[in-house]
Amino acid sequence: MLQKVLSTAASQSIPLTPIDLDVWDLNELGVQREWQNIDILLTEKHHRLAVIIENKIDSVEHSNQLDRYFQMVSQHYPGWNVFGIYLTPEGETSSHDGYVAISYTTIAQIVERMVESRSSTLGTDVRRLMVHYTQMLRRHIVSESEIAELCRRIYRKHQRALDLIYEHRPDQQAAVREVLEGLVREAPSLILDHSSKSYIRFAPQEWDVPTLLSGEGWTESGRILLFEFMNSPNRLKLGLHIGPGPDPIRQRLFDMAQKHPPLFRTQSKSLNRQFNVIYGKSFLMPKDYEDTNIEQLGKEIRKHWSEFESNDLPRILAAIRDES
Repeated sequence: MLQKVLSTAASQSIPLTPIDLDVWDLNELGVQREWQNIDILLTEKHHRLAVIIENKIDSVEHSNQLDRYFQMVSQHYPGWNVFGIYLTPEGETSSHDGYVAISYTTIAQIVERMVESRSSTLGTDVRRLMVHYTQMLRRHIVSESEIAELCRRIYRKHQRALDLIYEHRPDQQAAVREVLEGLVREAPSLILDHSSKSYIRFAPQEWDVPTLLSGEGWTESGRILLFEFMNSPNRLKLGLHIGPGPDPIRQRLFDMAQKHPPLFRTQSKSLNRQFNVIYGKSFLMPKDYEDTNIEQLGKEIRKHWSEFESNDLPRILAAIRDES
């Protein structure tokens, strides 16, 4: 997989080549999951190699995370060869030059070739697992199925009509955004911050004090502490983020969160350089988007919002109030 990735990265400044990997002995390659929130981190001490793998299926890039991960690994492993892999269903280009894009179609092809070329040496259970894995990828993640081919034939036959339908289709993400912004505006104690279709941000009015308005590099409001809805096509989650700002203030907020479990849940044991999520609540899961419409989604969102306003929000406000 690494060789395939590097062979497609000729135009990028990646610190090694497929030939390097071909001659290196990588038997001591280490694999870490969720190190500092990185999906997968590969490290090889002898050749001073570190590879970041960021996996995106049901979500998108946010909070400058690719650059944060790259800088974090480069600082933790100074002088090492560091590069990233941005793995998505369709091989979408990343926002950072140090990441090479790869699709799940490529992963499926690599695993299938391994099953075919090494069939005689693979154990029965291992071979069955690999076959089932590629079948799952092609059925649920990549678009190379019989259904996809049928869709392509239908599109070729009815292109003009389908283009018009697509042009006038309801934008579900935009509709969810409208619902969320409406709920925030209806709450007299909350203020909308900078938002987009994918990210809807807000803060309580009582947090608009000098210490919490000294942020930098996140939104123009200068708020260090912001609630943020991540509005993906098939998932909706609310998080409370400590953004960039003076380290003493950020550290106090982080320490406060660690003192109040399970209301607050920190994803790391120490304060990250720019962003820290200290609270999370799921509003919609992928199953909620199946066979539904925006009215039904809105009803589900309002149910969770009411729970948040009645239960978690007052407790969060009290904890922040006590800290300040």
